[in-house]
Amino acid sequence: MSAKERPIIKQVFDLLRRIGIPPSYLAFPVLLSLLTAAVEGASMGLLIPLLNGFLQKNFGFAKDVPILGALIEKLPASVLANDRLLFAAVLGCFIMLFLTKNILRYSTVLSIAYFSERALHHLRKALFARYLSFGKLFFDKTNVGHHSTLLLEFAHLALRPVGTIDKYMNSLFSLAAYFVVMISISWKLTLVALPLFVVLHFTVKSMIIGIKKLSYAIADKGSALGKKSVEILSTIPLVKSSRMEKEEQGHYTLISNDKAKMDFRARALQEMILPLQEIITICAAAVIFFGALYVFGRDGIASAPAIMVYFYMVMNASSKFGTLSGFRGTLAAASGPLHEVTRIFNEEGKFFVRGGSKTFAGIASEISCRDLSFSYGDERTVLRSVSCVLRKGEMTAVVGPTGAGKSTLIHLLMRYYDCPPNSIFIDGVDIREFTLESYLEHVALVSQETLLLHESLRNNILYGMKRQVSDAEMQRVLHQSRLTDFVKKLPQGVDTLIGDRGVRLSGGEKQRVSIARALLKGADILILDEATSSLDSETEKLIQEAIDEAVQGRTSIVIAHRLSTIRNADIILVLEDGAVVEEGKLEDLLEHKGTFHRLWEQQKF
Repeated sequence: MSAKERPIIKQVFDLLRRIGIPPSYLAFPVLLSLLTAAVEGASMGLLIPLLNGFLQKNFGFAKDVPILGALIEKLPASVLANDRLLFAAVLGCFIMLFLTKNILRYSTVLSIAYFSERALHHLRKALFARYLSFGKLFFDKTNVGHHSTLLLEFAHLALRPVGTIDKYMNSLFSLAAYFVVMISISWKLTLVALPLFVVLHFTVKSMIIGIKKLSYAIADKGSALGKKSVEILSTIPLVKSSRMEKEEQGHYTLISNDKAKMDFRARALQEMILPLQEIITICAAAVIFFGALYVFGRDGIASAPAIMVYFYMVMNASSKFGTLSGFRGTLAAASGPLHEVTRIFNEEGKFFVRGGSKTFAGIASEISCRDLSFSYGDERTVLRSVSCVLRKGEMTAVVGPTGAGKSTLIHLLMRYYDCPPNSIFIDGVDIREFTLESYLEHVALVSQETLLLHESLRNNILYGMKRQVSDAEMQRVLHQSRLTDFVKKLPQGVDTLIGDRGVRLSGGEKQRVSIARALLKGADILILDEATSSLDSETEKLIQEAIDEAVQGRTSIVIAHRLSTIRNADIILVLEDGAVVEEGKLEDLLEHKGTFHRLWEQQKF
């Protein structure tokens, strides 16, 4: 049975178990709801003696009513002899039952509200932790807008049935209590009334099917809306420079309009349930009573007060049945978002990068690639049988034309993607055998794409640091990365906010922040991916000096399109079409007059 075909309430309970909240936690609100229904049924049953006594102006018969009579007998003799005091006692019992019912109902609502809010909190935490566990390839193949919508909207919608389950339980138990009272009044009349609920059931069922289908379509449109929102807002410069504001507004409006229409259709179906059931109920009730009076006669059914209470209970019962039907509508509406949420907990297509059990203490000899081949899923092979050795304490430069696989090699060393077994080794140990935490503690990256948070400059530089950093150490790193003069110009110095994704910084300043972050980490292995590509010539010269100083005594891997920056490399690997085509020192490669010589000549000008 597919996920879509499984009962929705079972899917919700499975989701609760997955996030560490057993459905058994609902036992307390269920008990409260059961007590509420029992008290409500008792109060409805007490209406008959109240009405009988009021119409007959005599409450003496109340002593013969089951349960109520036993309670009345315990009253003082003076009360039992006074009809008015007896009426007050019966009325007082009714009021107490009514108050108790509402106190219990409020307690049920509070307990369910607490349970549902905690469940949503745990679900959001579990989803976020789940996202953080996925490999980078998952995010390469999906859209961040969809994930934002799922976290903020779908998680809430998926657990909406939990937040309304108190109404369902109350209606279910109240309906059972009503049937008990109705049967006690007249089992014949109840037998005639049963077809009403059969008609209501099948009427609502057809509407539920339509709501469920719409739910999946609405989830798809909601995801598309989230994707478009994040995509456009994160590429505002492109939109502005291309003068595409009106076109993008049109695209967004079209998606939003389609979603609004679907939302309206689903809402219209859900809101139709209650009035439709009331129309069916009033018509059926009229037929029931006229038919019952004709077949059984009034005396064969019950007394006039009992008939009045029975009619009132039939109307209430149909209302409770409508609440049950409404809950079915809520389940149907939640099915689409619930399906999207549960997909995140599936293992398929998440591209996990899992570490091993060995602790990485630092490189002792070398990093080696042995016949390394890699492709992104089902796409073309990016690396083809790459074999090379990166020795400790040396600078290894990796060069090649665009698309040669340079960045992919770096991403595999950074464990963004999971490499094939027995393809990358450190000191003879498969890199997959080391724990991710211990390995990455010894690796620092300066990337051509500097990733910054909407935080202060200090917090961005310290991001990922697990130790205290003194002001003197911070100043040293700022000096090494040539940020000292820049920081002096900032209004709050190193504590100045740099904006979303570092929008207040220039490309060169972002790059220097990335370099400062890597230098502060003090890792054994330093990876520089186009580390000076965003800098002007003067700044590049200054930072290159800092990098030359930083790589001393470290194992460094440098990727550069500007070949002039790798003059001091101990070894140069030349990649082309995913394979190592040349390897050697700068002078040797130039004398060889192969691919490297061609790239060098192209950059001479």
